[in-house]
Order: sequence, then C-alpha cells, then structure tokens
Amino acid sequence: MELTWTFEKVDIELLDNLNLNSHEKLIYILLRRFKNCKSGINVSNKYLMKRTGIRSEATLRKYVDNLTLFGLIARQQPKRNAPNKYTFDRNEMQEIIRMNRGKRKIISEKTKAKIHEKKVIENIKQGKVVDITKQGRG
Repeated sequence: MELTWTFEKVDIELLDNLNLNSHEKLIYILLRRFKNCKSGINVSNKYLMKRTGIRSEATLRKYVDNLTLFGLIARQQPKRNAPNKYTFDRNEMQEIIRMNRGKRKIISEKTKAKIHEKKVIENIKQGKVVDITKQGRG
C-alpha cells in the first residue's frame, strides 16, 4: 500500500498562540480539514480522541471548550451519541452559542433541583426537617 501525503495550511498565528496547548491546536487543525465538506463539519468525539491520542471525553470537551472560549470554533451536539456539528463561521457561531446557553441553563436548573431534593430527603432522614407531605391535615 502506497502512502499519499496531503498537507493542511496552518495560520502561523495558531502555531505561535501561547494560550493553546498542542492538543487544542491539533483538534483545530483536524476540524479545519472538514471545512469545505458539503454536509458541514460533523465529527464525533471518538474520531477526535483517536486522532489526537486524548483518552477521556472530559479532557476532549475541556480542549474544545477552550477553542470555543477563544472564538475559534463553535460546537453543537444535535442528539445524544450523534456526531458534533462544528463551525468556523461567525454568524453560525452566535446562533450555536445562543442554543447552547439555553440548553445549559435547562440542564443547570434540573441539576440544582436534584441536588435540592437530595438535601431535603437527607434532612428529613436526619430529623432536621419534618415531612409534612406524609402528615394528615386537620
């Protein structure tokens, strides 16, 4: 099997950027490869992890979040276990950021409600709070 070589042009500013680590730069370059795909940039976490050597999804998310924070990319996860949609277009970035903020707000509220419910149950068990839902009214 003969190897074929392809090259990606990389902006020198990206290479000289001291705010990004090597994994973040590599992720950015890998995503740029798909920039001209007709179906858009749809890349799975599994693909990025395999190509970069990153072992955990949490670490990958941290690196992608840093790229998003610096305004280099925006990421949208359409459905659970579906490939993420990435964009470099500024207008699309703003729309994705708006959608993500709404999703994160809902997730945050649900998480806070669960934590509150656990604390209430714990306090009832410890006798710090009286459970009025089980007492008769009269």
